Amino acid sequence: MSWNNPDAYPGESEEEYNIRTRKESQSATGLMFEIVKLFLLILKIAVVFGVFIYAGYFLSQKLLGEEIDKFKIWGFTVLFTYLIFCIIYFLKGLIIGLRSKNWKLWILPWVICVLLCCVFPAFLVKSLVAGMFNITERQDILCLVLSWGAFALSLLYIYRVYQFKTPTAPKVLYWSYALGLKISQ
Repeated sequence: MSWNNPDAYPGESEEEYNIRTRKESQSATGLMFEIVKLFLLILKIAVVFGVFIYAGYFLSQKLLGEEIDKFKIWGFTVLFTYLIFCIIYFLKGLIIGLRSKNWKLWILPWVICVLLCCVFPAFLVKSLVAGMFNITERQDILCLVLSWGAFALSLLYIYRVYQFKTPTAPKVLYWSYALGLKISQ
């Protein structure tokens, strides 16, 4: 063995060593990408649905009181979050139904949905990005560009997730969507 590498296995050739370290490196890189994907998924869920999850949690705390056990609060948080999403998809059903009849009234529930589901979470993202800067730097052009850029990108992404003008709804919320569609017909 004319080469010297301290982490080589005894009797391992240089070629075997290179193959093994390349595989280890690829495995580590793959794991890192999966962790980044998981982080981005959690971030997307927090941005798109976090406002409504927090609203459900806030409602459950206000209605049940803070002295109730945590299991009940989280159960009611899930229930209230589900009910909030039912209202959103009911409005989406109204949008689709009124739009199919060519009534201009579809704009009202669409504006309500876009404000609640897209603009409000996008402003939270903008505030979070601006909050990463020092208070004295928040009026700098870099902070303004990054925060408003984050606002625009998150607004477009969230709007793409909800697809308010397309007739689709998740299976667990389809009944609410169908009810809004039926009422508007």
